Amino acid sequence: MSLLHMSFAGAVMILAVTVIRALVIYRVPKKTFMVLWGITLARLLIPFSAPSAFSIYTFFGKKEPIISNVGDTAVTTLGPAIQEGQMTTAPNYISHSEVAVPIWPIIWAIGALICAVVFSITYWKCYKEFQTSLPIDNDFTRNWLSSHHIKRSIQIRQSELVSAPLTFGILRPVILMPKTTDWNDEKTLQYVLAHEFVHIRRFDTITKLILLIALCVHWFNPFVWVMYVLANRDIELSCDETVLHLFGENTKASYARTLIGMEEIKSGITPLCNNFSKNALEERMTAIMKTKKSTVLSIALAVLIVAGTATAFATSAKVEDDKANSTTLMAGIEKTYTIDGKTYYEFWDGSTMEAVSYTHLTLPTTSRV
Repeated sequence: MSLLHMSFAGAVMILAVTVIRALVIYRVPKKTFMVLWGITLARLLIPFSAPSAFSIYTFFGKKEPIISNVGDTAVTTLGPAIQEGQMTTAPNYISHSEVAVPIWPIIWAIGALICAVVFSITYWKCYKEFQTSLPIDNDFTRNWLSSHHIKRSIQIRQSELVSAPLTFGILRPVILMPKTTDWNDEKTLQYVLAHEFVHIRRFDTITKLILLIALCVHWFNPFVWVMYVLANRDIELSCDETVLHLFGENTKASYARTLIGMEEIKSGITPLCNNFSKNALEERMTAIMKTKKSTVLSIALAVLIVAGTATAFATSAKVEDDKANSTTLMAGIEKTYTIDGKTYYEFWDGSTMEAVSYTHLTLPTTSRV
């Protein structure tokens, strides 16, 4: 499966998840969308094909283009197939020319490299700035750290470079608090640190890293940029929901006020950092106020949505039995047929050739149709 095939399938999946998200975002657990984005990332980054009779591509009868590499030249065709052993030959009348340097792979590589460099430099700059922060050691932080044990060592630090709490780091996560933090407001601090602890426990930094990798690989696909924005929102929404379940639904109002109070005026992007900050604030506030305890019905709906979306949009068209053994056609061949026990190939210009004669012709590896 080519990169373009993966990107197209991913775009269809992103569009489907975006529509579903708009329809049921306040009706199902927020983890539902994290699972859907995970399936979408797999579709974008892993070249696999899972034929299904319930795939949307089967329903619409869409046949994906078949890509065959002849020498160093990619040839695309939608026609019937010939056996793999016959793919080294072609008719004499096909013109030959020297293969030019492919432009698309070069453009793609430059774009991917630029994205990777920009994100890496931005993160490294933020990381170096955050290293200048100072550790916080008071009764509240000591008690909080002692009651929130995980295998990784967590630090709570303070910096004047941030205006809202954030978390960075994977193996040694750091919760970075603004210098203006009121350490006597324990109620607000409980909400804030609980939110950041959920990010740490779920390895959300790794999730954001995978999102960035997908963005760099599919930088040319606008739907992947949409996914990056929405998935980051859903990471925050899922954390908000978990915190509310932890403290109880009667804390919605106070948690919402904390969220507003911690709204950050951003001066730039902070990739791979989890921010307790403005992230589609209106959507988050609405989600907080509409958060309810998960019910059997909401969980069942979530499972149905995930299973249905994955089956319909993450799978490929089911191949008919009579075509299951077919392989890739050489460019220029439109169809095959048999007369009196002899197999013939019909080419794009209407001419025909017997298969036996066709297999004795040699196709130079530097030719292009």
